[in-house]
Amino acid sequence: MKKYIYIILIYMTSLIASSCSDWFDVTAPSEIRKDDHFSSVTGFQQSLIGCYIGMTDDALYGTNLSWFATEIMAHQFNPYVNSTNIGLAYWLQSFNYTNTYTTPTVEEIWEKAYNVIVNVNDELANIEEKKEILDDLNYHIIKGELLAIRAYIHFDLLRLYGYGNWSQRDTELDEKRTIPYATEVSKDPAPQYSGAETIKLLLNDLNEAAALLKDYDPITKTKAASFYQEYNEEGFFNERTLRMNYYAVKALQARVYLWRGKNEDIVNALSAANEIITALENNIAINEMYTYCNFLTPETVNKSCTSMSRENIFGLNVSDVASRIVNYIKPYYLDSENTPMYLLTTDAMSLYENSATDIRLTTLMEPNTNAQNTGYTPLKVYQSDLANDYKNKISMIRIPEIYYIAAECYVKQNNPNLPLALNCLNTVREKRGLYTHLWRI
Repeated sequence: MKKYIYIILIYMTSLIASSCSDWFDVTAPSEIRKDDHFSSVTGFQQSLIGCYIGMTDDALYGTNLSWFATEIMAHQFNPYVNSTNIGLAYWLQSFNYTNTYTTPTVEEIWEKAYNVIVNVNDELANIEEKKEILDDLNYHIIKGELLAIRAYIHFDLLRLYGYGNWSQRDTELDEKRTIPYATEVSKDPAPQYSGAETIKLLLNDLNEAAALLKDYDPITKTKAASFYQEYNEEGFFNERTLRMNYYAVKALQARVYLWRGKNEDIVNALSAANEIITALENNIAINEMYTYCNFLTPETVNKSCTSMSRENIFGLNVSDVASRIVNYIKPYYLDSENTPMYLLTTDAMSLYENSATDIRLTTLMEPNTNAQNTGYTPLKVYQSDLANDYKNKISMIRIPEIYYIAAECYVKQNNPNLPLALNCLNTVREKRGLYTHLWRI
């Protein structure tokens, strides 16, 4: 996609901080002079939150890159049989990205993603120019999160617009030009980098982010929760799983390493995953800062928590999810409706081995027997029955993925360790109600 993207830097100046979620409640965005905005700690904090809000745009993780477009392209649901009254979803499903339905969406994902990246880069430039404004804590947290956001979005752009199957084609793909990796604000387009260069830039950002956050992020518990009290009057350091915290950075490192898949990458991915698993086993919850991250269990999962946001290592607070999904996530769809996303009953039953105890089927899917096409609707983003703490949360990285990464790494390392791989898989299975373990054959 070759076009110039002009960015308007919009800063959030009316973020009320009366509760733990208020940093994500935008009331009245406005444009103000950059020099004035980056003249205080609050200005830097607001700009960082503005980047997260940018990520919740419908073109990005508010819709397309979470529950809609990427899921349709991956054929996760019963396929649409024609394009009548469906349009975009049908052609995404068909991998046709050059017609009047799909091209605007493909271009908007690209544009909005780089829009957020430019805002990130603008703040990164200012954080160095005006470092004296920030105390040590805010400097490390804000800069670390900004670098992590930049890496997260670039990695998804690489996977969407670059090339795949890297571990099997690394000699070829390391040399191919992929995407622009933008690290500064400039009137000139960022250059397209080769695959090897792009991944190096990704890992550079993630390594620096991890180094910045490790001793300062509340979620690591390197410092007692009381340390943050004088800095946290407005709740900026609360709810760390709604931000690119230290363990989210390690999780993204594991994703990137495993995706590239060279021998040394498998070692690094496993190391990152195991660091997170160890932290989870030691409990990373911080009650004083409204930060919780733990496996839900068959005993604790019910219709009030089907978003599973308590398992988020990183998630986004997305405003009004209910209105975004209204035409697509409909548990009691009608035969006359063309757009609902669901699995046919036969497909659902073939995916889940125990229909009596597997909560992914019994609780996290809703059966609809009123239509001729009987099926199951996923409730991951369905809002109607959720408790307030679980509403409007979009998962970006969840705990099970870390165990799956570790399991794959144990199998792929030079000396495969199948028992440890199976331990990881069985841990997830138990949390989903599958008590019959997978055994080594």
